[in-house]
Amino acid sequence: MLQGLGLSGTAESVYLQMLRDRDAGPDLLAAALGIDEAQVRDALDELSRLMLVEESWAGDEGFRPVSPEVGLAALLAREQAHVARRNQEIEEGRVALARLVSELQNVRRGPDVEVLGTAEEARDRLATLTAACTHQLCTFVPTRATSSRALESSRALSQVLLDRGVRMRTVYLESIRNDQPTWDHATWLRNNGAEVRLAATIPVRLQIIDQDHAMVPLADAESGSGAVVMTSPGVVAALMALFTQTWRSATPLGADRRRDHDGLSVQERELLRLWAKGATDEAAGRRLGVSLRTVRRLSSVLMERLDAGSRFQAGARALERGWLAPADLS
Repeated sequence: MLQGLGLSGTAESVYLQMLRDRDAGPDLLAAALGIDEAQVRDALDELSRLMLVEESWAGDEGFRPVSPEVGLAALLAREQAHVARRNQEIEEGRVALARLVSELQNVRRGPDVEVLGTAEEARDRLATLTAACTHQLCTFVPTRATSSRALESSRALSQVLLDRGVRMRTVYLESIRNDQPTWDHATWLRNNGAEVRLAATIPVRLQIIDQDHAMVPLADAESGSGAVVMTSPGVVAALMALFTQTWRSATPLGADRRRDHDGLSVQERELLRLWAKGATDEAAGRRLGVSLRTVRRLSSVLMERLDAGSRFQAGARALERGWLAPADLS
């Protein structure tokens, strides 16, 4: 139950056992938990770094647990600060990317930029680039559902790349849980060696091939538009940084759908941020990849939990509770 705050399962067990038996040393803790003493000592090192244990006042080399009221409150505060920093970094990356895409819509062909005017040209160029991939393919998929034909074509190419030893990392929307074909395809990717994670929202459709080519849409649309392929090292590195930020905060496919320390799901948390930025229900649904009905269901849950009668009141109370940070309002 404490793993959401960054504790490993072993460290959590050791900490709880120390609270039950404050005089137990590593040997007694190991015996009580049925694990090796070396595992206990590693857990104590982890707990010490997290400031959940401190050196014994008795003057020996042992440890005593810090009370949960003090230790866990401090750990939660540090975790909340870390989450706030990560969210700000991701939002800054989204803003930078939006500006970049906007500027590229009117760019002409150049040595580092290739403009593909139609969706067909974009698909053909992407197929050529991915077929030549030898090291790593990183992908954002900002749509909930993908056509069966597109999934079949993607699976065939993915198998070739995985057999070749290419590292494939893909971030899908959390809402693909509601589209069985896309969910099955993501599961197939994971089971065949690809790395797949889920995020509540994804900033833009993106493919990065071997960290030397990056492709983004020509227009701010999910599909049906052309694309821009960039090879400028600085631009590709910036897009790779955005991918890495989103990847780190995303949830591995197959992991438990846990709520955070405030009891919010990833979609509820993101909906609050979208509210703070003035998004309509329709716009929020597009970003989350869910139906308008789902947005309204999530909204009803949030309004009830916040005991709010309006979006404004909900936003104010979310700020009071720390569910939103001031940076979420900009």
